Amino acid sequence: PFIRRLPEFKFWLSVTKSTIIAFSCTFIEAFNVPVFWPILVMYFITLFCITMKRQ
Repeated sequence: PFIRRLPEFKFWLSVTKSTIIAFSCTFIEAFNVPVFWPILVMYFITLFCITMKRQ
């Protein structure tokens, strides 16, 4: 059977906190760093391959 280890209220509280922090970081200029998109694509492909290799 499925046993909950994290109460639902704590889950929604942490999701709300992280969403508010992420949303507020979009308006702070210090977090506006340029990103070279091919690096993100290679990172995604690497994570995908590592994850699929386990299954």
